[in-house]
Amino acid sequence: MFERHISPQIKKLENGLEIITQVRKNHPVAAIQVWCRAGSIHEGQWLGAGLSHVLEHMLFKGTETRPPGKIDQEIQDVGGNMNAYTSFDHTVYYINVPSEGVPVAIDILCDITQNATLPEEELESEKDVILREMDMLKDDPGRRSSRRLFETAYSISPLRYPIIGLPDIYNQVTREDVFAYYRKKYIPNNLFFVVVGDIDQAAVVDQIEKLFSQRRATPLPPDYIPNEPGQFGPRRVIEEGPFQLGHAHLAFQVPGVRHRDHAPLELLSNIIGHGRSSRLNQRLREKLGMVHGINSWYYCPNNEGLFAVSSVIEAANLDRSSRRFSKSSSRFRNPRSPGMNWKSPSNNNWPRFYPV
Repeated sequence: MFERHISPQIKKLENGLEIITQVRKNHPVAAIQVWCRAGSIHEGQWLGAGLSHVLEHMLFKGTETRPPGKIDQEIQDVGGNMNAYTSFDHTVYYINVPSEGVPVAIDILCDITQNATLPEEELESEKDVILREMDMLKDDPGRRSSRRLFETAYSISPLRYPIIGLPDIYNQVTREDVFAYYRKKYIPNNLFFVVVGDIDQAAVVDQIEKLFSQRRATPLPPDYIPNEPGQFGPRRVIEEGPFQLGHAHLAFQVPGVRHRDHAPLELLSNIIGHGRSSRLNQRLREKLGMVHGINSWYYCPNNEGLFAVSSVIEAANLDRSSRRFSKSSSRFRNPRSPGMNWKSPSNNNWPRFYPV
């Protein structure tokens, strides 16, 4: 039986905190998230330190009223699970619970975003965990190649730094630095809640509003994110490692999410490189056997983004497959090519973008 669609409700409190709720009664569960508009590109003088990622590891470790381990126990007691993740431009903490556990989950998320203590001993332990995570990334050819791609594609933008940070900068960070960043970024007017599921919308909004009633909006100067300069020629980086298969990326600099070409590029990515029936998979993998796997993707931040094709490939086939895709990309730019029955992007930028 299909559930009648109920539109989400959005409420903005006087202190700038936004609360987005949507009722979904088809299952007795709910998802509660709190988003902070702070990611690795917003770390200011500590750019490249991975402060946002450190906080992702630390906020569930304890608050002024919840010692280390208490949050884990509370979530287990209501049958829920919790996690968090960090991206370039935001950090998200979420808890999934049976519907009767919603008040507990909301209380915890409101608590960690206002009253986290960042215990020194817990921080030192997590810093070692993060260092091991950095080492593991070096041994993962997919992630390692992805990092090289962003380092190559962006010469000025903070997107050139890995979200997890660089070891040399990360190792200089103290608890005071992390706590100052927490106090600066985790303010009501830089947060928003998303609560979806078998919920009482009025009760959810009322609870969050009460728990943030003592917090006022705080001035938050915008972070300066420089525009990436135009690229006038291809860039190519080849890095050897002890891997059986190569991970290759062919990327183009494209406009950001607010540009009118956003939708056409998203559509193009789906047509050429999503799923088994996609054109690249059918041509390069199924018909020619040149790659072990291939997909396309479109990364669209506020500033310049990337349109890319990524593949897992035998080293001997790298040049051959690159030439084949370059030949295919000329068809994407030409709406008169067979099967290309769409209008080309509005400003015809594709021919002027170079692979990075």
